[in-house]
Formats: sequence, C-alpha cells, structure tokens
Amino acid sequence: MSKPLKAEPQRIVVLTRAGLGDAVYVIPALRALRRRFPAAHITVITGDRGYPLLERCPYLDQLALRHLGHGVRGKLQEILRLRRGRFDLAVILDTSDEKALHTFLAGIPYRAGGVKKRFARLLTHPFVLSPDAHQINDLCKGVVATLGCEVSDWRFELFPAPEARQTALEKLHATGWRGQRPLIGVNPGASAPNKQWFPDRFAQLVDALRKSGMEVVLLGAPSDMEQVNAILSAVHHPPRTLAGQLNLDELIHCLSELDLLVSGDTGPSHLAGAVGTPVVALFGPSRAAHYAPLGSPHIVIDRSHLCAPTCSFWTCRGDNRACMRAITVAEVLDAVNQLLELASKFSKP
Repeated sequence: MSKPLKAEPQRIVVLTRAGLGDAVYVIPALRALRRRFPAAHITVITGDRGYPLLERCPYLDQLALRHLGHGVRGKLQEILRLRRGRFDLAVILDTSDEKALHTFLAGIPYRAGGVKKRFARLLTHPFVLSPDAHQINDLCKGVVATLGCEVSDWRFELFPAPEARQTALEKLHATGWRGQRPLIGVNPGASAPNKQWFPDRFAQLVDALRKSGMEVVLLGAPSDMEQVNAILSAVHHPPRTLAGQLNLDELIHCLSELDLLVSGDTGPSHLAGAVGTPVVALFGPSRAAHYAPLGSPHIVIDRSHLCAPTCSFWTCRGDNRACMRAITVAEVLDAVNQLLELASKFSKP
C-alpha cells in the first residue's frame, strides 16, 4: 500500500530506462507529474540513447545522463549523486531492484517504482505490473498513478527541433523523391541481432513494394549500414535511402512524412507510433504484447512463441533464429497493403 505524501515534493528525480523507445513513454509520465506537482523541480536521469529525445521536453527542469561506474565504487558514486540532489521524491520508471536500493540508500523519503523482486519493500509507492501488460507504457502510467497523477490524458508527444523539418525534407528530396505516394519507410536495424529480420527478405520486400508502384526509403543509424548495404546489393529495384544520414530530429520529421513504416522491435518504430505513422512491426524474440509500438494504427507480426524458453534478445538457443525466419515476405507485404487501406480511413493527429 502506498505511503501518503505528507507534503508536496519540492525536488523530484525521475530515473528511466536507457532506450530510445523507452523515452517515448517517459514523456506522458513527465507531463502527468508536472500537472500533479506544478511547482516541483523535476530532474530526469536517463541513458545516452534516450537523452536526446528528452532534451527539449518542457515538463522537466534538468536532464542528466546516468553514469554508473563499475563495481561497488560506481554504485556508491551513484548513491552519493542522488543524496547530493536533496530529492524528496524518486520516481523510478523501471522495475529495477538496483534503482530502488540506490534511492533508498540515498535517503530519498518517497520512492515510487515498478516492483521486481528483492527490494520491493523499499518502495513507498510500489506498482505491480501485470505479466501481460506493455512493459514500458503501462509501467510508466502505473507508477505515476500511485502518486495521484491523472493518466486519462495519456497521449504521446515528441519535441524535435522545428528547423530540422526543413533539412529532413531537403535530404528526402535529394534522393529524388518529389511527393509521390505512398511513401514506405523500411528500417532494417534493431538494437540486438536476434531482433533483426534478414537482408535478403528485406530486399525481396523492397522489390515487391517497388513493383507495385510504392515509393520506398531505407532508414537506419550508422550502425545499421552493414544491413542496409546488404539490402542494396540484393535488390533489383533500388529504393531511395537516407540510412546513416539523419540525426534524431530529422528522423522524427522524416517518420512523420511517411505513409507507413516497416520495422523490427527498435526505437524508430516507437517514434513512428508517437507521430501517428502506421507501423508494420516484426517481432521475434520479444513479445509484441510487451513491446509493440503504440499511438498509431499498426499490425504486428509476432513469432515470439517459436523462441526457445532460454532465448533472449542477444542469444539464440533455438533453431538459428527460427522466430524471425518464420516471418515471410508475403505476409509482410500483405500487412503493408492491409494497413495502408486501414490508415486511409484515418488522418494523422
């Protein structure tokens, strides 16, 4: 049971998960906290991947990177950093025993967070996440709700630099695109190799989309270029490509220009959902119920039931990524056509 707040907190620290996609779901939680505690100073400590997405968020006062050093020394430094912040409320948007322990040892009097295992009793405002719930969105919503935050207005917002829209369009036009529709984005990368579909299948998909008259643009970070180049070398109908050419702000604006995105379980799929772009999402080792993009119409092709029980995002102990191999080009193409037809009945926000 939650411990009542004796006074309105003056200094709040929010601890988040590290991912880019995670940060999408942190923003509505920050909005809810700001409305509940309008006078409080809110500091967010996050990872390097989520940091850029929160830089222009208007609901926080200070943004900091989490630098957790190795061993006991690193953990003590983190605890001291929290203690020096003189926070009176910690909001842990995570199910992290470590974060719960650190905020307790830092002497922060009120601690809200998701319950995991060992240190649930250290939370004054615990939230138990259902095993079938969305592991990021529903966690963020549930944790702030324990503090009396209103969560009925749970919409997604992103805050890319406005001037980046023009540069994104210029880069898109430089590929030769002149407004032809539909414009389909293909994002082949993923944060873990086991989440990636195969370059030859992406190439077949691109060819099928191009043969049906659709415009296709490849997207991806510099770290995805090996995958992108493998696709480009295998296609017969070359797509346009912006892979490795966009910063985060430009990527967000580019995603908002698309009619649809095909992507694995990775950050850009969540960004697309947040800006209202329909997503065909390909899921293998991760369950769609836990991590699917939200905020826009989407079709998820989920083969997580084929994974060996001991598989993880990083280690396949089954039949050579059988989950991803079970996703066929034909069903992805069918999902694209279905979703384009569905999306034509709705307009983006």
